[in-house]
Amino acid sequence: MAMQEQPKKPTGGAYGQFLSENRAALTKECAGKSITAVAKLAGERFKALGEAEKARFQEKFTKATEQYKKDMEAFLAAGGEKKASKRKAKEEDEETKKRQKKDPNGPKKPVGGAFGCFLAANRATFQKACEGKPVTEISKMAGEQWKKLSAEEKKPFEDEYETKKTAYAEAMKTYIPPEVETPPKPSKSKESTKKDSNVPEKKVARAAKGKAAASKGPEASVELTETVAKAAEKAGCTSQLIKLLARQDVIESGKSQDQALKALQNNNCLLHPAKRALLGA
Repeated sequence: MAMQEQPKKPTGGAYGQFLSENRAALTKECAGKSITAVAKLAGERFKALGEAEKARFQEKFTKATEQYKKDMEAFLAAGGEKKASKRKAKEEDEETKKRQKKDPNGPKKPVGGAFGCFLAANRATFQKACEGKPVTEISKMAGEQWKKLSAEEKKPFEDEYETKKTAYAEAMKTYIPPEVETPPKPSKSKESTKKDSNVPEKKVARAAKGKAAASKGPEASVELTETVAKAAEKAGCTSQLIKLLARQDVIESGKSQDQALKALQNNNCLLHPAKRALLGA
């Protein structure tokens, strides 16, 4: 014959044993205070204990743990079934929900208990009776009718729910969720994987040219020399230099790229002040 209840595992270590032994006295001492006051006071008292007293509670916890193991072995030998902790059960339930979301064709966990089975069996009747009313009226009416049923009348629905639970548990034992395919990551081009620090001077010039070609308007026709491109990149005014050199009045002035760059550097890379300094206007 199986044991009626699963043995309770001792927790909290030495402090847990101290709290259990002194809970009544601590609760009385904290009468009228918040419930957290008991744990706070217990923590303070436990810290104030000497090593010998702490060792006594640790030994008590060790013995309680050993007794729990023996009781659990006897419980299982007698046909008992070990239940998962609430935290573990919650994690398993969440994992089950995730698998169900991924696979709409997987086993469906029954919900709602015996009342859910009762509601499903009588939904059409309740819907007709609540026609024209809010949908919440259906569950409200079903709840009222359910309360009126006797234990004998509820029994078939309770049995139906237990049957569904058993069928679901059996289905989950052999259920294998489908593999979720991870889309491949887009591959990077060889050019994009190269480090900027290793780009030679010629590539700096081509990069400047690429920036100009990518923009609309006259800037697309500007091609910087390698030396100027490198200096402009270092000064952080490549785009301003290209725009300045693309202006018609600057082109007609015959000013060199070096002169235009120097004008920008002397004016904090500001386009219009550099243009005035370059053209003397």
